[in-house]
Amino acid sequence: FLLMRGCPCGRWCLRLSALLISLIPVHSANAQNGDFLGLEQRLVSLFEENRTAMVRVKAIYPPKEEEEVPQVVIGTGFFISREGLILTNASIVYQPLRVWIEHDGIAYSADVVGFDERSNIAFLRTHTLPSSFTFLHLADSAELPPVASFLLRLSMPLEFEASPQLGLVSGYESRFGERFFPCTYIRTTIPAGPGDGGSAYLDLKGRLLGIQVGSLPDVSSSYVLPARAALRIRDDILFSGKVTYGWIGFEVEIQTSIDKGQQLVLSQVFPETPAEESGLLEGDVLVKIGEYPIRVLDDLRNAMFYTRVGQYVDVHISLSLIHIS
Repeated sequence: FLLMRGCPCGRWCLRLSALLISLIPVHSANAQNGDFLGLEQRLVSLFEENRTAMVRVKAIYPPKEEEEVPQVVIGTGFFISREGLILTNASIVYQPLRVWIEHDGIAYSADVVGFDERSNIAFLRTHTLPSSFTFLHLADSAELPPVASFLLRLSMPLEFEASPQLGLVSGYESRFGERFFPCTYIRTTIPAGPGDGGSAYLDLKGRLLGIQVGSLPDVSSSYVLPARAALRIRDDILFSGKVTYGWIGFEVEIQTSIDKGQQLVLSQVFPETPAEESGLLEGDVLVKIGEYPIRVLDDLRNAMFYTRVGQYVDVHISLSLIHIS
């Protein structure tokens, strides 16, 4: 810059320019080191604050026909209340002979309060509480982190103690192949290993994002059920002993056009359902159900999942407002 302005002493200005240029990477490196140290300290803090909420879940099953030794299934779980309610995977504790947890190296017997096979989560309660433990909060928040956000997994792999792993949010889906999920799941860059089922996922604010419920080994990924969805299932199980999924009574098809983009259009309205009784017709374009704008199938699945059976909800279509229950 100084040479371009025609400084009379080209030699010294050249040295000065080189000095300035050499200082820039050092300053940038210091800033980056500070950022990395801040991230490292935050991760250490999150782990220390929440590691005592984690438990190892063990369930014993009868031996298979070709075996003589009972089968033991191991996974992860975590406390979600100070009363000792534990969240884990249904696939770990589905009709076992006996269930127990291990916390800080001590075994505690536990009962299965309830489970939901469709979402692959279950709730346990211990007979005796550990003398000291923390718990994670199931917050009723529709906010989910954007793709590429950091997240921290806490799990109890194999026979190891609580272990952290850093990853990213890599996507959101309500289906994979021919399998449909009850709501939108979080896809992460963290692979699922032995004992990781039922792990807790946190954002860097310390908020519980959800629980690991599935894996995609071909792309080293895992699926996470959002905390809000787990809360909705917990309430059903605690209040009625089972999870009830709602249905308004219609099917949809996807229609696309250049000017309107993608739309969900009612392809069939079933008789003697809330949809028919409220006047919905084939060909109506869904715009909004309750608080959920409807643009893609993920939106429709979320609206159906989070709307309670018996709840009144406003359904907006392209031409009118229909009130159904």
